[in-house]
Amino acid sequence: MSNNTRPESDKRQALIEAGRELFLKNSYSNISIRRIAEKANVNSALIAYYFGSKSGLFREVLSSYFSHNLERMEQAIDDLGHDSLQEFFLNFYQSMPPEFAHLILRTLLFERGEMREWIMETMFTRVLNLATKTSQRIADQSGEVYDPHLIRTVIQSLLVMPKIMQPIINEMDPGRVNDAFYVQLASLNSQLITEFFRLDK
Repeated sequence: MSNNTRPESDKRQALIEAGRELFLKNSYSNISIRRIAEKANVNSALIAYYFGSKSGLFREVLSSYFSHNLERMEQAIDDLGHDSLQEFFLNFYQSMPPEFAHLILRTLLFERGEMREWIMETMFTRVLNLATKTSQRIADQSGEVYDPHLIRTVIQSLLVMPKIMQPIINEMDPGRVNDAFYVQLASLNSQLITEFFRLDK
């Protein structure tokens, strides 16, 4: 099938997949619209047509990972207990490639402009709102009151650091970080949270 006769949905998806592959491995500012279009084998004008701009495609790529996990996080908070938290942690670990965590870190540390601001707004503000809700649920169940910023930092650390460290751990101890490792880690993290905050009581 020639490029001109490809269905529009295929072209859009090809751009998302090309953008995902390039953004995960390179700095945002070093990737051109032309390079993305060539990778997707489509006309570069389609990036503006489907996403408005390169930044729009970048947001689409990140949202494909992040929005789903925010929804799962909200579900876990609504049913604040060991099983729901374990499912949330495990889903995050299984669905989030290490390269995604590295992309977020690179953008926050080395980029300036709308993409960094968007990540700050999307990730930190929304997670803080969920952490505020979590702190209220914890207060209701345990009688303890915690700073939402503290809870946010705990959640982000338990979620993101294992993914950032995965390549380093596997380099030092090949094969250590695998599916079984993340199943155990999800269970341990949910146990730490429920026992420390005296949940499931």
